[in-house]
Order: sequence, then structure tokens, then C-alpha cells
Amino acid sequence: MYAIIYFNFSGNKEEFKEAKETLKKVSKKFDGLELVDILVPSSEWNYAALLKFKNFESFVKYIKKTREEPITFFAKRGLHPPPKKLELLVDIEYLE
Repeated sequence: MYAIIYFNFSGNKEEFKEAKETLKKVSKKFDGLELVDILVPSSEWNYAALLKFKNFESFVKYIKKTREEPITFFAKRGLHPPPKKLELLVDIEYLE
């Protein structure tokens, strides 16, 4: 399965690299879950993180963990975590 998490980020280039590395670091803590990349979508959102995962439980744990670690990234700069929008892309075989 795949998930796309859309978010806005207003920091500078170095801050974005640090935030991206934090999200990658968190993703490596979960078996069967991979942060494929962070892309620039053609929508109202600045960025889209593409995640690939084998089971939904690991994805849910990842989302909970990203609410802990990256928040420290934003909090130490006096910022709020970016708003997010989530889309799940499930293949037909998984639904059968």
C-alpha cells in the first residue's frame, strides 16, 4: 500500500533538509515501511511525502511517531507542525 501525506512547510532550505532527514529517520524504525521521497505536488500543498508500507498497523505507528519527533524540530524553532492531508492508495489485491 501507499500513502501520500500532503503538507506545507515555510522554513528555509536547510530547515527543510533537517525536517526531511527526521522523517526518514523515523520511517527506518518500522519494518515494512519506507519513506520513498518527498515530492512537490501540483496542488495547493507545498510538499507530498510518499510512503510505501506492507501493513496498515506499521503506517499508523509511523504517523503517531512523526507527531512526536518532528514536533521537536518545529517546537525548537517556535513553529507549529505543518497541517496535513492524507490519501491512502490501496491496491485491489489488498482489498480482496
